[in-house]
Amino acid sequence: MALVQAGHAVCGIVRPEGSTERLSECISHIHLVRTDLRDAKAVHEILQEVRPECAVHLAWYATPGKYWTALENLDCVSMTLSLAQSLAQTGCRRLVGVGSCAEYDWDYGFLSESRTPLRPRTLYGVSKNATRMLLEAACERASMSFAWTRLFLLYGRREDLSRLVPSVTLALLRGEIARCTDGKQLRDFLHVEDMAAAICAVAASDCQGVINVGSGEPVSVRTIVELIGRTLDRSDHIAYGQIPSDPNDAPLVVADIRRLRDEIGWRPSLSLQKALPETVLWWKENFR
Repeated sequence: MALVQAGHAVCGIVRPEGSTERLSECISHIHLVRTDLRDAKAVHEILQEVRPECAVHLAWYATPGKYWTALENLDCVSMTLSLAQSLAQTGCRRLVGVGSCAEYDWDYGFLSESRTPLRPRTLYGVSKNATRMLLEAACERASMSFAWTRLFLLYGRREDLSRLVPSVTLALLRGEIARCTDGKQLRDFLHVEDMAAAICAVAASDCQGVINVGSGEPVSVRTIVELIGRTLDRSDHIAYGQIPSDPNDAPLVVADIRRLRDEIGWRPSLSLQKALPETVLWWKENFR
């Protein structure tokens, strides 16, 4: 919606069987095309017709609980490279890809684009980083501007029910005990609407290379859970330490967002203290 509001003509490609529920607010303002990005011929025909000036590539295999190790990640690498090739052939001037903080070595805690080593520990992270490297080289060869946004932890409406915010929220709404770890892990949480706005800002800029997209603020998982409990007035239904903490879990994962802030001029607009309760109340209103 941010791109539409900025006056851009937007064409969105959605899987043939994909849901458009998340596009409900803007679907009447965009040109929606249904096709499978793995169908290189169909994608090329669409791009020949649309002739985009800038492409934001968001598609990837992301089934919760599976995507970290799924072999489908390899299909996504191939799909992305094919898309980039067609974009170059049809005159696209800029490509913005979406990566992940999983590309970094989390032992460093404060993760910087230029200083933190890359040591992905999952097939997902390896595939994302390999895609970024290949796209950088391919876009340079094709004289196409390229930026790679590395996303940190997100929350918001309609996310998968197994993720932290909805899983705790729905347990409390059902009157159950929300079993948690001790919650001492510090993480970088960003509302999904801020994430979308940040990617739009990157797409509209001339900045190239890797750009972290996060809040830049470390928040404990326990703080998130406590705020959910207070919002629903059910803090007494939260049991910390009932789920063992992973001894290999990094104690700190937070984004260095100086590139996003200083070079692009973007900062988060939705505070955790305001946006998280609003998200929890959305789940309450839509809870069945």
